[in-house]
Amino acid sequence: MLDNGLRLVPKVEHYSCMVDLCTRAGLLNEAWDLIKKMLGKPYKIVLGSLLSACQRCRNADVGERVIQLFLEMELSNSRKYVILSKIYANMRRWDDSAKTRVLLMRQCGFSKTPCCNWIDIGARVHEIHAGDNLNHHSVNIYQLLNEEMKREGYIPNIGCI
Repeated sequence: MLDNGLRLVPKVEHYSCMVDLCTRAGLLNEAWDLIKKMLGKPYKIVLGSLLSACQRCRNADVGERVIQLFLEMELSNSRKYVILSKIYANMRRWDDSAKTRVLLMRQCGFSKTPCCNWIDIGARVHEIHAGDNLNHHSVNIYQLLNEEMKREGYIPNIGCI
């Protein structure tokens, strides 16, 4: 309860505003502490806001705590796993990113076709298969992938060919 003489009981809007201000300033631990002090269970919109900030700020520690709170509240949503996976990937924690994707696929009942990936070009998502040249965008897709891989420092091992 806020003790400013007015005896105001903070509402979700107050917490949401404060969490938003903290996350915009990069104060994710402070935002987490504020959420933990909320009366009752925090609303998923407030948690989602903090989780998105964790992605922007590459903060896996707070992101993991938010995910755990989502799970404790039984708020099942595949989006949270996607965001956590992206946090790990941005931090180059590839194993954690892959494990999170596996959890996502299990939770949602997805199965992945071997050697099949999706790539976002512009505003469209394209499905590509290893060695597939049937898609009329294949040349552009492979060119983009090669550029991304080079930028990330990938050097092909042609010794095993």
